[in-house]
Amino acid sequence: MQKFIVKYKGFYRNRKMGVRKAFVILTYLICCCLGCNHTPPPDQRQLSDQFYENLLIAFEARNYSLVKKGLQKINEAGIEDQRTLYLEGMVALIEQKPEKAVSAFKAALAIDPEYAEAHNTLGSVFMQQKRFAEAETEFIEASNNKLYRTPEKAYHNLGNLYRLQDKNMQALGCYLKAIEINSDYFPSHYELSSIYFSLNEFELAAKEAEKARQISPEHPGVWLQIGKIEKALQKTPQAIEAFKQVIKLQPSGSFTERACKELNLLSEPHK
Repeated sequence: MQKFIVKYKGFYRNRKMGVRKAFVILTYLICCCLGCNHTPPPDQRQLSDQFYENLLIAFEARNYSLVKKGLQKINEAGIEDQRTLYLEGMVALIEQKPEKAVSAFKAALAIDPEYAEAHNTLGSVFMQQKRFAEAETEFIEASNNKLYRTPEKAYHNLGNLYRLQDKNMQALGCYLKAIEINSDYFPSHYELSSIYFSLNEFELAAKEAEKARQISPEHPGVWLQIGKIEKALQKTPQAIEAFKQVIKLQPSGSFTERACKELNLLSEPHK
């Protein structure tokens, strides 16, 4: 489930304090501001921006126990905020509790139906659960939101969803749309190369793989893709070098295993 954790851009805003200082302030706020025994009047049940920012800093630092304490106190104070509900869903994903995450994301969307990041992440959970129709609805909601700052992510996820259903042409269109929005969006260049390769469009596959390599030159999967394309184009020396680059970048792992298999296949005729 970790792979479906989408990095919300809000996590990176206004970091004027160090992480340690943020922890101190967040802990203080939990104990002194939200931990009081009396119930605050409804007009005081507002989440301060500083408290929210410190929650985000703690989340990014992977101090999930502190985040959970803050979220608990927020709930006890009767504060309803779509941002903290989203954060609650993210923590649930990390703890591999997808149903709890789904509930949190839906609660966030009940407060703010236009919360594009929540739609996108909820769609990713549904996709993992093979609830394809629901996932498609969420991705479309996110991609159609004019205020969404990173709609390419939603289009890319929609492309992944279509690929899972063997709808390659629809997937291709989604990846192209993502790149139209953000020409340097690595995931869509990478997946486009894979689709073109499956369609035997090796020149187009090579073009997209090269673009992906320029964006992320140390990604072993890119070099594996390049090797496969060079092999298909009967450029054996270039293919061998690409597969060797995979092993260099990732001495062990799934990409390396596949690269080693390809190298063994290329060497068989010479045995």
